[in-house]
Amino acid sequence: MTNRIRAALFAVGSIAIAAVLVAVLHHPKPKPADDANPPVIQTPFTAASLIRAGDPVFGNPAAAVTIMDFYDIRCPPCRRMNVRFNRLMKSDHDFRYVPVDYPILGKPSVLGTKALFAAALQHKYRPLRHILMRQKRKPTLAILKADAQTAGIDWPSLKAAMNGPAVTARLAANLARGHGLGLKYVPSWYIGHQRIIGSISYADLVKTVDQAEQRERQAGNGQAAAASHKS
Repeated sequence: MTNRIRAALFAVGSIAIAAVLVAVLHHPKPKPADDANPPVIQTPFTAASLIRAGDPVFGNPAAAVTIMDFYDIRCPPCRRMNVRFNRLMKSDHDFRYVPVDYPILGKPSVLGTKALFAAALQHKYRPLRHILMRQKRKPTLAILKADAQTAGIDWPSLKAAMNGPAVTARLAANLARGHGLGLKYVPSWYIGHQRIIGSISYADLVKTVDQAEQRERQAGNGQAAAASHKS
């Protein structure tokens, strides 16, 4: 591929991501946390059907229950839910948690997300995410440089990749995915056939996951019974 073609493709990618950013950044505030009766919407699709190649998977990759979490690294309710998801994964090994970086809270969120995607190219997504989800300061290049050093990431390579075609394409894809689902607030997360907007308490999270696991077991038993009847 010639340098001229590469430049053209990168320009197209930059235009695409700019268009998506304009479309989603007009909702600059996260949904306020609500640990009692947050909006729950029934969906015709499952959380598992939203998984795309390259999405990070935490917990049990082969679990029947999936949580897809569209979040922003700077969203306080998202951070609280992240603590609860992590806590639950330590005791419940029968679900998988798939975070989808959806930076709709301004330029610092976009900058931090670019760093995360660039870190993923060095297989360092998780350690940098661990830092960013706990950091009070808004991401800047200087702060991200220090974070990269803490996480054992090569900073020159990270910085170069942040505006490269791979990161640009992944960022545009995530924004387009959330925008296509009509997501205006973070966190917006999916489990089974439900979308939950906002945060819930740890007790309610446990209950929600338990109910999803029960539905999966019932569905499995029903399929097994139908197969047995046919045979």
